[in-house]
Amino acid sequence: MFRWIVENEVAVSGLPSKSDIEKMRKMGIRAIISLTKEPLDRKIIPDDIEYRHFPVVELDSFEVREFLFYTSFLKKVKFPFLIHCKDGVLRSPFYALLYLIYSGCEKKEALKVVYGENYTDLPADYLRFLDNFSDDIVLYYLNDTLSSFYYFNELIRLLRHQCPWDREQTHDSLIPELIEEPLELAEAIKKGDFEGMREELGDVLLQVVLHSVIAEQEGKFSIKDVTSSIFAKMYRRHPHVFGKTSIKDSRAVLDQWENIKRKEKKERTVDIAKVLAALIVAFDEQEEARKAGFDFTSVNQIFDKISEETEELKAALKSNESVSEELGDLLFSVINLARFLRIDPAHALFLSIDKFRKRFGFVKDASNGKLAEMSESEKDNLWKEAKKREV
Repeated sequence: MFRWIVENEVAVSGLPSKSDIEKMRKMGIRAIISLTKEPLDRKIIPDDIEYRHFPVVELDSFEVREFLFYTSFLKKVKFPFLIHCKDGVLRSPFYALLYLIYSGCEKKEALKVVYGENYTDLPADYLRFLDNFSDDIVLYYLNDTLSSFYYFNELIRLLRHQCPWDREQTHDSLIPELIEEPLELAEAIKKGDFEGMREELGDVLLQVVLHSVIAEQEGKFSIKDVTSSIFAKMYRRHPHVFGKTSIKDSRAVLDQWENIKRKEKKERTVDIAKVLAALIVAFDEQEEARKAGFDFTSVNQIFDKISEETEELKAALKSNESVSEELGDLLFSVINLARFLRIDPAHALFLSIDKFRKRFGFVKDASNGKLAEMSESEKDNLWKEAKKREV
């Protein structure tokens, strides 16, 4: 039977049917929590209702704590929720009682709200658990940092279900934001804008959590795997802090880091951080010049500049002088073209890298391990075939 404990906040019921849930939905319920051995059939729950199952068969402090974390999140986002338990040892009103106390209600007042004057009829094991819970309630709270992260992670999970835009996102569709947000953070850092840094760091964290939630829904990994992995890496790569090695200065720390990294990554990898850093600096310098009124007025001017820099690079190659500098000038001009066209150069570069990786993968496989022995025309034909297949 459906019953509001606190109207438009928390309600209780036994095992609901599909028609019951539809009625509850019309009464404002936006989330359902099952405290049962088996979850509800997800098919009977409307798409716009959140659902969470806690597999409990008896009063258990750990499961109670997990339940309370989640209910505190639902309260924070103002989602009225239903608690349901099957008949037996566990009853949904008792969990509603724990929720009220956890939310700051005095025990006696909470008992009256949930049970009226009949709370003395509660089973002895319920009363014992309640006494211990009330005495040790501080143990059921997360600290401020963990609470904040928990709420944020749950918010993203909820949005992936409730918001059409968030629901449609994939790892690939988010690449532009994944590149753009660190650039905006770098700009705030350069300006010494701490308010901007706080906001942009939040946007970067959003990308980390959103990708992790998508991966969890795909059964690949979760945010817990992400944090555990980076914890293990940082621990492993700081033997001068957690091991027996001795380091004198930061330069030695970086050298040690690179040595460990090389041992862990047997294949040569592109240092994406350095590539991005160079792109960011070049882009920012060009933007500063634009703001000061020093910029090209048409895209054709930039194409002319690229042609000019190309010729200067060719001349440098012939004389074997200033080759690196001239190559840098050419790259700088290409980045300027991207900025002028309002295209993120890092994103464009990543797309080309991905395209090359796929096409080269086809060429490598098609050569059957004999790529080095093939003629230039044979390699060219394989490359054309890869392009034709749009790999």
